[in-house]
Amino acid sequence: MKFTCQCSSLRQEIEYASNFASKKNSLSISSNVLLEVSNELLTIKAYDQQMGFTSSIPVSVSIPGSTTVFCEKLSNVLKNTDDVEIEVLEENGILSIRPVESESFSANMKTIEASRFPELESVEDSSYFSITQRDFIDMIDKTSFAVADEDNRHFLTGVYMEKKEGKLVMVATDGKRLACVKRLFEQEIPEFRPCIMSVRFLSMIKSIASGEGVLSIAVKEGSIFARIGDRTIYSALISGNYPNYEKVIPKNLEYKCVLRTDDLEKAVSFTSIFVDEKSKRIFVELSENCIEVSGENTDFGDSRQKISCEYSGPAVRITFNSTLLHVPVKKIDSDFMKIMFRSESAALTISPEPDKDYIYVLMPMQN
Repeated sequence: MKFTCQCSSLRQEIEYASNFASKKNSLSISSNVLLEVSNELLTIKAYDQQMGFTSSIPVSVSIPGSTTVFCEKLSNVLKNTDDVEIEVLEENGILSIRPVESESFSANMKTIEASRFPELESVEDSSYFSITQRDFIDMIDKTSFAVADEDNRHFLTGVYMEKKEGKLVMVATDGKRLACVKRLFEQEIPEFRPCIMSVRFLSMIKSIASGEGVLSIAVKEGSIFARIGDRTIYSALISGNYPNYEKVIPKNLEYKCVLRTDDLEKAVSFTSIFVDEKSKRIFVELSENCIEVSGENTDFGDSRQKISCEYSGPAVRITFNSTLLHVPVKKIDSDFMKIMFRSESAALTISPEPDKDYIYVLMPMQN
């Protein structure tokens, strides 16, 4: 096998591939990346037990062929190589890299024959549907932070996705908070089996996608695929029965408080300096047209900050975990937001004002 290409082109794809290859050791085939050249095209593949990656770039092929090499080592070599045209040659179990126009350096790495590399999962082209990258990435950002990290509730460690009433729905919850986005796309979304996606898979989409144009998604039994340009990634789905999120979102809430999003974000950020590190308890007191955010730490002191709002309900004091409150407030991309609630101890909602296509549910801490 022999080909030449610009170092930067190969470097980019191998960096992506290294996120999918196992980091065990060079003797494990799952730690290796597959390089296959033919018809002036280099195909790159990597996988671990849960995810897989395929990409292709144009190269100048002298000798068609295929091999595998330790992905992490190849990535490090390319990261420390200037952006010059390089020659990649594999023969007698050794992969060599050197610049085409000089003899300034060379690197030689042992390989494992390509026949040991497994077939990666695939899905028919007709199974894919296209959606805008910008909107899908925004849905990831507005939900994935709310997943659980407990192993005993594995089905809550991913983001749930389904099609409902013509909209694409993504939901995440850890039992203390819930994030839900229901978005209508210009593109037609076909029916698919509801699924639970790993956060790692969604993070890989964000790292590869440019935010421009479209990406394609396909869901099949046990797996989900994303195609972004000439790159395809797939992941095993998380098994389990996701809870009925519609029942978690409280309805007919009596009281409404409207305020500037930036005011509350700054108040919570400032007050969080003084909250107890273990409990992270922060207090939000509502009175007529006023919110007071306060926190205290017996070792250091306390803080209070008042901000104006539109509110005419009863005076209440709601206790929150400062982190669980701060993150969803930061995710609201409107100048104004609203808090809807029934009592200081029941689940409440946080959402933009006026309404958009997403909402957050938060359980207060018990006093």
